[in-house]
Amino acid sequence: MARLPLVAAALLTLVALCSMNRPAAGQQFSFRSGPQAVQSLSVGYYVIDFEFDGEETPPFSFNFDQPAYGLVYSRPHFLVTFALGDQEAGGNREALRLLDLSLTTWAELLLSSLGSGSTHVYVPVALYSNYRRVSPRGDQDSVLEAFNVTVLGLGAGLGLERAFGERTFFTARANPVIGLATSSLTDAFGSAYVIDADVQLHLAELFGRLGLSFGYTFRRQVWNVNVSDIFPDATEDLFDYQGQQHLFRMGLNW
Repeated sequence: MARLPLVAAALLTLVALCSMNRPAAGQQFSFRSGPQAVQSLSVGYYVIDFEFDGEETPPFSFNFDQPAYGLVYSRPHFLVTFALGDQEAGGNREALRLLDLSLTTWAELLLSSLGSGSTHVYVPVALYSNYRRVSPRGDQDSVLEAFNVTVLGLGAGLGLERAFGERTFFTARANPVIGLATSSLTDAFGSAYVIDADVQLHLAELFGRLGLSFGYTFRRQVWNVNVSDIFPDATEDLFDYQGQQHLFRMGLNW
């Protein structure tokens, strides 16, 4: 029962993201009428650096600096990433498990078209949602003794799409995001700042309908969450963390 509020929030966020993912007909780029990578599913390798960013170090921290692995799904105006990683105890490191789920969707405000319409520069207006949980190994179901934060934010940036012939497509996008951060299942809330940048290369229809996709995502995120009344003896910066991640991925498109 403790997970029901989180599941409901995730479902509502997903519905909102999907409903925003309907580009106006006038914004469809010309190369999208031909063969193309409409959607892709990839495996991802994450390089993660996540550390406490407050003034007074708590007795137990959720610093995580090990790789993670996951899946990435993308289609025009929509990107979902999932990561799961484990950290063994040793040195100053705790034995931890990390779970991270992010959803990004955006509308495009076209700025210009170059090269006979093969290159488009636009402003992506993005809705970003992220859930990160870092908990002690063997205690993954703990509600309180974990970093357990959901972020929902908005941002606008700059993007580029280019077609090389009929079956090769390159996209690049960068978005700064400001959002609301809440510690799941408690009354703690605060703010978050995100820089989200992504590039993708799609080689379409190499094997019948299937093609290959390659991608890289850089994300830097700062969480500033006030402490909950559930932790009366904790400092206000208990859930203040910052981190960055590099995501390398490869998969199939269709």
